[in-house]
Amino acid sequence: MIGGIAHNLKTPIFSISGGLEGLSDLINEYDSSIEDPTVNDNDMHEIANDMKEWISKLKEHVSYMSDVITAVKGQAVTLSENNIEDFNVEELFKYVDILMKHELKNSLTNLTIINNVNNSILMHGNINGLVQVINNIISNAIESYNKMPNKEIKLIANTSDNKVVIEIQDFGPGIPEDVRDKLFKEMVTTKGKNGTGLGLFMSYSNIKAHFNGNLYFKTENGKGTTFFIEIPIQKQ
Repeated sequence: MIGGIAHNLKTPIFSISGGLEGLSDLINEYDSSIEDPTVNDNDMHEIANDMKEWISKLKEHVSYMSDVITAVKGQAVTLSENNIEDFNVEELFKYVDILMKHELKNSLTNLTIINNVNNSILMHGNINGLVQVINNIISNAIESYNKMPNKEIKLIANTSDNKVVIEIQDFGPGIPEDVRDKLFKEMVTTKGKNGTGLGLFMSYSNIKAHFNGNLYFKTENGKGTTFFIEIPIQKQ
């Protein structure tokens, strides 16, 4: 997670640094043009517009950094606090994207996010806990590709029967038949000695107990696995 934080903050910090240099150049240009008789009002307006553009870009970078810090802070306190709130899919997927970006980049895996749920539709619960569940499933999907580059994972949200249905789809080898029936009932792992067996077992318990939802999957050997998370719609 620390590596991911550093990666996610590094780019906007560099961009802000470059933006400040750009503003500094414009300020010097403005200052030197004050007593220049060849500079007219249009020239001054152009300088002002350039400054406004830089400020707008800087605000975007600062806003992104704020989102990163909020997402990371939320994950850090999930185990010690139970923050229950209303949230929508856009907020949920934003945090997932921020926190998984580093792992996805390192594995050369592309995450395709498709949100078909209106922002007015709200779920109720601890958003950070749900982020952890989705991130764990995405990490498992990355592992299933066994370091093969240029693979895809799809994160999709739809509504059905007064529920938000979230799909995490990979195109890996599928889940071995000998662990399918035990996946949510026991602490089993598909990762051999590298797995603890806690992730999906606890994820299933989390969705059932804290969201009154459901977690299930479909898998096919050689074609991949799709996990489905169903969360009741709180209000619209």
